[in-house]
Amino acid sequence: MLHINEVKKMSGVSVRTLRYYDKIGLLKPAFINKLNGYRFYDETSVQKIQEILFYRELDFPLKSIQEIL
Repeated sequence: MLHINEVKKMSGVSVRTLRYYDKIGLLKPAFINKLNGYRFYDETSVQKIQEILFYRELDFPLKSIQEIL
């Protein structure tokens, strides 16, 4: 499991953006610690971030990416 900050560093996506993706249901973390609210991501989540970034690079809107995925 990777902490949200590790995913941020790997992907170049800000923590704020990762939280927003969670809020809109585009990318849910694998686990959220109920005590402190920290988000953790697994290998599947990281692969999904790569897919999201691919479509973002092609200027797809988030709504379209959500439908594709």
